[in-house]
Amino acid sequence: MEKIYVISCSQDLASIGMDRIRTGVEGLEETTISLDWSKVRFVPVVANETVSFREDETKLVSIRPIKVPANAMVIQSMYGTNGMGHISCIGSTEFKMYNEDRVADMSMFQSRLKAKVMKDDLLGQVLVVPAK
Repeated sequence: MEKIYVISCSQDLASIGMDRIRTGVEGLEETTISLDWSKVRFVPVVANETVSFREDETKLVSIRPIKVPANAMVIQSMYGTNGMGHISCIGSTEFKMYNEDRVADMSMFQSRLKAKVMKDDLLGQVLVVPAK
């Protein structure tokens, strides 16, 4: 299984083969950015595969690629769109710094019931906010 590098996306990442960045990484120190709320993109998070779930199970689900420009911030819309469960984060199998262009192609989805996420299911939505 490929490792996916995240910053505090789930409580028990090791159990699903992921590394946790515990306190920080060189280049990810606190910084000030300027968000441009006039150019926010509201982007659907859509499954790119079918995945079976048990009740209260969390799994990685590949998603249609979402472009995230350098310095942009991704904010999850908390408005529920999938009655089966919800996404807790999106990301990529390739770690890139926030100041690089990125493409999110994976999500972490938690199902509240035993069911399948089907390819092309809407899992949620995110806001991609450009920044400098």
